[in-house]
Amino acid sequence: MRHFTQETPAVPGEAHGGDAFTARCSHSQTRFWLLDQLRPGDPSLHVAARWRIAGRLDAETLTRAFRILIDRHEALRTSIVGEGGRPVQRIASSVPLPFSEIDLSGLPGDRLGEARAIADSEALKPFDLARAPLLRVTLLRLGRGDSLLLVTAHHSICDGWSMVVLAREFVAIYGALIRGQTPAPAPPALHYADFAEWEIAPGIAAAAERDLAFWAQSLRDLAPFELPPDHPRRPGRERRFAAETRRLPTELGARMEAYAREHGVTPFVLACTILFGLLNARTGRGDIAIGTQVLGRDEVELEGVVGTFVNTLVLRSDLRTEQSFADRLAAMRHTILDACDHALAPFDRVVQALAPCRDGLRPPLVSVNIRLRPAPGPTRPALASAEGSAPIRLVDLDYAASGSFFDLDLELAPTEAGWSLVCEYDAGLYEAATVAALLADFERSAYAAVGARLPNPAPFAGEASGGAAGPPPLDASPDRPMDAANDAPDRPETLAEPDGGSDALLIKVRAIWREMLGRPDLSDDDDFFASGGHSLLAARLVARIEAATGRSVPLWSFFEAGTVARLCALLAGEATAGVRHRSLQEVPRAADRPGFTAIHHAAADHELYRPLAEALGADQPFATLQLESRLPPQEETLERLAGAYRDAIDAAQPRGPIRLVGFCRSGVLAFEIARQFAERGRDVALVVLIDCWEPGYFRRLAPHERVRAASAYRRGRFAALLRHLRRDGAAYLVSRTHLRLRSSRAWRRMRRILHRAGFASPNPEETFWQLTDDLDALALAYEPRPHPGPVLVVRSESIPVGPALDPMLGWRAFAENGESVSVPGFGHEGAFSAAGCRVMAAKISLMACR
Repeated sequence: MRHFTQETPAVPGEAHGGDAFTARCSHSQTRFWLLDQLRPGDPSLHVAARWRIAGRLDAETLTRAFRILIDRHEALRTSIVGEGGRPVQRIASSVPLPFSEIDLSGLPGDRLGEARAIADSEALKPFDLARAPLLRVTLLRLGRGDSLLLVTAHHSICDGWSMVVLAREFVAIYGALIRGQTPAPAPPALHYADFAEWEIAPGIAAAAERDLAFWAQSLRDLAPFELPPDHPRRPGRERRFAAETRRLPTELGARMEAYAREHGVTPFVLACTILFGLLNARTGRGDIAIGTQVLGRDEVELEGVVGTFVNTLVLRSDLRTEQSFADRLAAMRHTILDACDHALAPFDRVVQALAPCRDGLRPPLVSVNIRLRPAPGPTRPALASAEGSAPIRLVDLDYAASGSFFDLDLELAPTEAGWSLVCEYDAGLYEAATVAALLADFERSAYAAVGARLPNPAPFAGEASGGAAGPPPLDASPDRPMDAANDAPDRPETLAEPDGGSDALLIKVRAIWREMLGRPDLSDDDDFFASGGHSLLAARLVARIEAATGRSVPLWSFFEAGTVARLCALLAGEATAGVRHRSLQEVPRAADRPGFTAIHHAAADHELYRPLAEALGADQPFATLQLESRLPPQEETLERLAGAYRDAIDAAQPRGPIRLVGFCRSGVLAFEIARQFAERGRDVALVVLIDCWEPGYFRRLAPHERVRAASAYRRGRFAALLRHLRRDGAAYLVSRTHLRLRSSRAWRRMRRILHRAGFASPNPEETFWQLTDDLDALALAYEPRPHPGPVLVVRSESIPVGPALDPMLGWRAFAENGESVSVPGFGHEGAFSAAGCRVMAAKISLMACR
């Protein structure tokens, strides 16, 4: 590298000091000084700009131009020092220019990549706020007529718009110098110290107090909002930041701008509306608050002043009521205008007034931020001098990722090629894949919002529930999707009522059924699960029926029947058992849409999936499938069991894309079914695994990783236990202990011995737990193989998270195209809470738009 680079030491310039004078600090400067006192050298307090320059830059002329800028703007000669525990501005008459030059033009390979690495490193170098200038410049020569100018400043003397001002003035001043002219820019109307004094003028101070009262009222009872992290917050950790960028297609950017104009809003209002909807869909939260920044340059005289003017505003929106997108867009415009009308109250004073709970682990008030990057606009190239010096032109003004005050900081950046989304994020909380998926979901949501056609729509494009309708699928083949209620071939016809010879059986079953459910009004055709039943109650009811009738009632037959009439028909031999498809969404056949098939083993309760089916919407066919006969135990493996399910689905849905859902142990089955379908050439559009660990995840880890993972898992489980105890009290601990006892194999073995000896009644849950044990054994012996299709891993709040644990619950090694999402909900079945199902449904719909 030394052979190809040359670094020029900082130009000495004039001696630092001179006739310095002091001035009060602005509210923003005071805040940045305090933050620097708390975290000295924090790079998130830097503004690290990258100016792409076309044309040959002369280093001597460049430094002369910057010295003129420094003389012109007081902020560039300012340091921040403490006096009596309060910061003040110390403005020197002259300061040196820290400048270095690195020539990468002779470097083989990716010169731009090396330049970006240097830019990222330069952005992280700390400043000493007591030493001016709080600015440094580095010239990276990429090639003949191509340079990258790194201009890094501390936020206490510069903001994003100030960088635009400096870039414009630099091009003009440099152009004059290379023409041999003396630059004569108009003197600034104001200096930054004037603005700091203006802030405390009586009229402005009174207006700021009125704005503060507005925020205290509008943000009262604000609950902290965050996007569920992949890893827990830990006290004392050093915050690490990274960035993800996604360029929006040019067509989409144009459609967004046109859509915004049609509705009388700016593209930023549209972007905020899309983001709020996305956060609502991912978390299930209706009351959401995020941050944004305003330039703070309301007076025209401040437009050309270099300094820090930005203020953070809180945007709060209530999405708990049903609204059209147009209504939400209008409401967001009103929210943003209201916030801007009350922007005089400094953010730190708003925080103090609201006194939120401060645990030092998260940003105050808001953890998600969105902002619009200031655009430099076109600049005219500097004309060539008589000596033939090449003109220069500012091609692009970009920023290095130096960190953020927020967990997720989303920036909408206009470029000549269209719009870009840049998200700086806390890498200690979020995985890169999570942030990349968030940006991808934003793009898909934007397509849906403006009614644009996806560039490469998947077979289900336009099926997102609750959003704007997208384009019809490109594949217009007449293949009919599975309507589980009507299309399953070889399924039993409607079961007839038992004849008079079965009256005694019917009377006994009916009486037990009504007693166990506590519903004397139930008819013989009322569904057990729709009437309040669940799987454990079903096991107890089966035991009662067996004891009263002397007949063997396999638990699978009870799940198959669901009603008194059908169970009696099965027991009397008038109906045969087969593959059971039970529809949870009655969808007309004419809808012609592919459905979801939820896998549940014989021990599971298919009604568990009903909230998810309802959250996906009435236009989404949703069926559960349970195989009712098992393979001989000596031949059974999870692969063979999955093959039987696969054949059943294939018979019911011979064409069209497959979408599978599986919970807990049944998720392992769903994954293997999907893999087998894909291996045979079927289109598996999506597999959803809910709270489902890859069964061999821990044993496949290296010994030291296994210890760390096991420790993190135990800590997470203990934390979940504490949350449950705080919410439900000691009753939760009692119920949990009772459940563990009932599920214990040793306890059940003892009950069987006591029953045979005549000292105990039969265990009504024996069949349930035996089937669960059988599936556990199959899963533990299962060796997954990679599946290339889309996989969504859903984690409820009871699933432990941590840096030693895979956010994909161990499936990362086998799901080549996998994503994960956290959903609200406590307990083993907590993901099926109303909020959890809304988040799942929204994420599924977004993935379906690919």
